[in-house]
Amino acid sequence: MNANEKQEKSIIQVNPNLGHPLILDIENTPDTQKLKASILYVSKVEKTEEFQKKVQGNISLIPIFEYDWYLDNIIAEKIQEKKKERSVLRKIKDFFLKVVKSRKMTLSKEEINDLLKSKLKKFESIYGHFFLERELNALRGDIISTEILSVSKVPISKINHVSYMNDEYCKPLEYLVKNEVFGKLKNFYKVDLKFEVSSQIRSYLEEKNFVMFDIVSQFESYVRLNYHSLVLYNKDWSDLTFIQATDLHLAERNDRIFGIIKNWYNLLGPKSSKNIDDQETKKSKGITLPSFEKRFNNPNNNYRDFIKVTNKMVQENALDFIVLTGDIVDFTLLSKLPKELREILDFDYSHSNWKIFKRITLNIPQKHRPGMINGEEILCPIFTIPGNHDYRPYHYDLRWGGIHKKIGLKLEEALVLNDKLLALPISAITKNERALRAYWSEINPSLDFSLKLGNNLFIFLNTGSDSFANVKDLLTGKPSLTGLTKKQIKYLENIINYKVKKTDKIFLLLHGPPINTQKTMGLFKRIKKTFQKDLKIKIEEFKESVMEKLGKKKEKARIDDKFNVKYGTVSNNWERLVKFCRDYTVLTLAGHTHELKEFRLSTPKEKSSVFDAPPFNLRKIENPASVYYDVYSEKYHDPTSIEKYKPFAVQTPALGLGAYNNPELAGAYRKIEIKGGKLSSFGIKFIDEGKAKLLKSPLKKLKDAK
Repeated sequence: MNANEKQEKSIIQVNPNLGHPLILDIENTPDTQKLKASILYVSKVEKTEEFQKKVQGNISLIPIFEYDWYLDNIIAEKIQEKKKERSVLRKIKDFFLKVVKSRKMTLSKEEINDLLKSKLKKFESIYGHFFLERELNALRGDIISTEILSVSKVPISKINHVSYMNDEYCKPLEYLVKNEVFGKLKNFYKVDLKFEVSSQIRSYLEEKNFVMFDIVSQFESYVRLNYHSLVLYNKDWSDLTFIQATDLHLAERNDRIFGIIKNWYNLLGPKSSKNIDDQETKKSKGITLPSFEKRFNNPNNNYRDFIKVTNKMVQENALDFIVLTGDIVDFTLLSKLPKELREILDFDYSHSNWKIFKRITLNIPQKHRPGMINGEEILCPIFTIPGNHDYRPYHYDLRWGGIHKKIGLKLEEALVLNDKLLALPISAITKNERALRAYWSEINPSLDFSLKLGNNLFIFLNTGSDSFANVKDLLTGKPSLTGLTKKQIKYLENIINYKVKKTDKIFLLLHGPPINTQKTMGLFKRIKKTFQKDLKIKIEEFKESVMEKLGKKKEKARIDDKFNVKYGTVSNNWERLVKFCRDYTVLTLAGHTHELKEFRLSTPKEKSSVFDAPPFNLRKIENPASVYYDVYSEKYHDPTSIEKYKPFAVQTPALGLGAYNNPELAGAYRKIEIKGGKLSSFGIKFIDEGKAKLLKSPLKKLKDAK
């Protein structure tokens, strides 16, 4: 990511990083001009004293400002300099002519460009020329030096230990060493430092809620950059807005598809596209599909558009942070890699789709391909957790399970793509923990962590890779995830026992949903109800709002005694996860299914049960919660109602790919607002406002499709 990227590294900053930034609050700091922070490093250096000598004076912070604000700021500074340079005689002349107030000094376009170039030039040795040559929507401010207060060697920690919660950023975990994330470097050090808040930053925070910083560790042979890894806020956390986006499915392959298919059509000639369209129309019973250009959905472009939407919100002080809840990449290794190189490269960052994610996030220039749209650097802090696709090493045949339909491809087009980028269907379910090596080193080294902002506690949990325990879920396109380990359950218990106050509101964020159902009732339960007069088998028929209109009692709307609520969720410790959601959370946010589904939990008088992993494991698990279904984000719009009917466990439709039966509805995200310390809304939004208007009620279409 910089000019010295390929140099051998003996010291690497581990945490905080892009997907797990350190949050500092200037409002609650006694001395607002000096702030303290702790950073975790890993090194081959054995002795603490020697390590401290190497990092002393080599750690700095670079603030990131919105382009227009910073440009106005440096222009004003330059004008002030020019005014001081005027001769005394000129000042006297202006005074007598009384033109001081009427004359407004400005800079020419050439002067502004020269000024900007001079500011950017000083960063070239840190960021590299290609980073500075991109289209800019953010500018780096003056470099801030830091003072090291102390350095201490830290042992490997475990998340089930109470001590882990005391400083989650500086507690390295075993998987980092086991998977050789930092090569042979195994000595971890915690560095406590302090820095001064410049007048420039204070001016920025008078207008904005936060300022992000890159942390720079600059040594003789190389530079380590942890982008957007420290954030300084100046706000009251009783009011905040954040966004959840999920299932981005980014891949270098996505940007190549458009050009490959277009070239194929060009080779066949203009009539070929129409002939294929006609054949497809016959297959789809007379339904004409839009042209390739209109129906193709590039998940990478969706993320680029999402960044632009969120940047506008940041500029309006209407967004505080973003959470990406898994399936950030579609698979790990670049599609173009020859098979013989895959094992040799061992999931290194340079040959992975994590590099694509990072480049799009930071708007670092990439090879432009047909169909790619221009991007922007994200102006908002992001927090990340992995999903099952993030464990998948290799690209796969898009015909697997009809996945090609999710990106708007016809079968013939998917065949062409597979000829160009050969892949096997089985690749879609291959998994490997080492696929996360680049994620841990470049994005976020923490799989499970928590974040306390005022009285709001956010818990981020990893629900693991694909589980093959429930074959039925896998074959029907909703694979279960491995779920929570005993250590994770203990981590949750420790949070409740040692970290949570009575007034705290808990938000749980994960990839795999704790609750999910199929569209229709299972066969066995359907047979049971065959002779009932009021036969309902579809989940939509049991929405609370529908049952209320029919005058049914509340218990009749309960779905957990009628549907399998464990379908496509988590395999291990499912019931303990559901109980945690029921007892402690306000809102649980998940993804994975690419669908809009929202559930409400309560304590049951009589508990229902589910099969653990049918058809091979028919052990029954007791369900600790009554489960109800509706689109609660539309039903409840005020803190009072939400507080009354909580907790909710919701699934957010995918940002990258639509559902199997609704590929055109990709580009969704969820906006969550907290006002006066209470959850006030958690509705679905779309990056394409025109699409939302065209559909009039996009949520209705999502619901109808199920």
